Parts: sequence; C-alpha cells; structure tokens
Amino acid sequence: MKVKIPLIVIILAVILIAGGLIFALKYPNKKFLSEQNLKDSDNDGLKDWEEELCHTNPYNPDTDGDGYLDGEEVDSGRNPLVKAPGDKLSFYPLPLGEKYNITKKVLNEEVIDSMLDSYISQKGEYITDHSEIYSPETYSASTKESTIQEISKRALADSYPILIEKAEQAISEMPEIFDINIADEDINISENNSPEAIKLYLLQAYSFLNSDTFFLQEQSFQALIAAFQNDDFSKLNELIKVNDEKIEKIKQIIVPSSWKEIHKQGLGLTLLIRNIYVSFRDIQNDPLKAYTALEKMENFSDNWNDLMEKALKLAEEQDIELSL
Repeated sequence: MKVKIPLIVIILAVILIAGGLIFALKYPNKKFLSEQNLKDSDNDGLKDWEEELCHTNPYNPDTDGDGYLDGEEVDSGRNPLVKAPGDKLSFYPLPLGEKYNITKKVLNEEVIDSMLDSYISQKGEYITDHSEIYSPETYSASTKESTIQEISKRALADSYPILIEKAEQAISEMPEIFDINIADEDINISENNSPEAIKLYLLQAYSFLNSDTFFLQEQSFQALIAAFQNDDFSKLNELIKVNDEKIEKIKQIIVPSSWKEIHKQGLGLTLLIRNIYVSFRDIQNDPLKAYTALEKMENFSDNWNDLMEKALKLAEEQDIELSL
C-alpha cells in the first residue's frame, strides 16, 4: 500500500501548531480551548473527549470502581477499565492525560523566565527608539497591539531552541509516544510458515490496512482536515477510537515467524500514526507534542512505503501473491 500524505495536511498542521504554540507561550496560565474541548464532567482529570477515546465514563470519575480516579490511573499507566490490582496497561496506551502533556512539562520557570527576559529586552529597545514613550502609561496608549504581538513572537523565537530541546528530551523519556519498538512478546508468533498460514495472516492484515477507516486512507486525512476547519472533532474522535480497537485485534493475529519482523514494524508504524493523529487532536492543549508529531508525519510516508517494499519482496521470495 503506497501512501502519500497530502500537502494540505502538513500546511494545516503547521498553521495550527504555530498559532497554538504562540498562544500557549504568550499566555501560559490561560486556555484557548473551546468549551467542548475543556469539559471534564466528572472532574476526574480526563476531559470528556479523552474519556471517549479511553472508553471510560465521562460522568463517573472512577469507571472501574477500584477507588482511583480515571485520570489518575491513565497518568500512572494503569487501565481505568480494570479494577486494581492487575490493571496495569499491557500495551501502548493513547498518549493522553497529564502524563503525556509535553507542553506543560516544558513550560517551567526557566523557559518562561527566558521568554520574559527576551520580551523585556526587546520592549526596552522599542521604547529607546521611540522618544514619545516616557512612561508605562504612554507605552500602553501609543503602542499598537500588532507591535506588542510582534515583540511577543520575537520573544518566542528567541526561546524556541530551548523549547524544542526540552520537548525532545521529555519525549525521549517516553518512547511509547513516537519511538515505538514492538517486542516478540507483544504479538502472537507461530512457527507454522506453510503457504496456507501465511495467506491467512496476510488476508487478515490486508483487511485492516484496506479498510475505509484506516489512518492512511484518504478519507481519514480528510476527516483530520475537516475537524479543524469545522471545529468539530466528533468524526476524528470516532476515527481514532475505531482504529485503536482494530489495533487491539491486529495484536491478536497469529503471525508466521517468517513475517514477524515485518509485522512488528507495521504494528509499530500503525501505533505511530495513531499517536500522530491523537497529538493533532490534542493540539490546543499540547502544541509541543503536536509539533513533534508533525516532524514524525513528514517522514512517515517514506518509512511506510519502505516497509511495503519489504513485504512485497518477502512475498515474492515465498511465491505468495501479494498486492499492496
């Protein structure tokens, strides 16, 4: 299956991320989310839309009734749908909740101080160049809002290297977001490498990849674009949820050992594109994670096509007809 990520998706993501990042850094104690995205009906630490993706009850703070809030369980790597003990998440969770909020992790006192220092310095230069400004009152009265915004953007640009460095460090400590490595024990491997077993495996895998709702289908890219254009994320939420459910089923497929490396790479890339979509969905709350997701998305197409070439080559070696 060849895939080419539409240019409009990249352009749209750049615009959204840039705007969100500037706002988040200029107003670190404010929110610019719509009421729909902010709502946490049961005050358990998960927004209602996050609960939808996690299959928890947005009106019950403790869905599994084990005494721990749903948000607490997600942040601690526990399954909010299974009572403790024995509720540890066994596979790659959705990168949601406070645990995976990269922007909040990065926006510490050091970064904010750096931005403020840059802002004050540039503001001072502006005042020096405008002799009519001789007091805070005259600065407020005579300076255009567009000028103040430009000073803020320059302050952001000065702090940008620090932000990205810290974001990359935070993400490197959580490889389950974008640096996914599937182990043998994560999948079901069989030593049965008969043509019949391989064909059954390929049929099951292909039915998933070729489904209309798979992340790499054109309809999915359009759903991503429409969500932001219309400020309606319901279809995007459903897309993520449906694919996440399918990933759990794909994990249960019996994989002939000769195909295990390709299967692990494919499952890892599928989880990666899922997390990219989730990061874009969470862009207003966590613009730095979305920015990193954008970088990953730019390379995804080549990585996926390389994997498909490997699959075609292996099928040819095994004299198995395969069309991707």
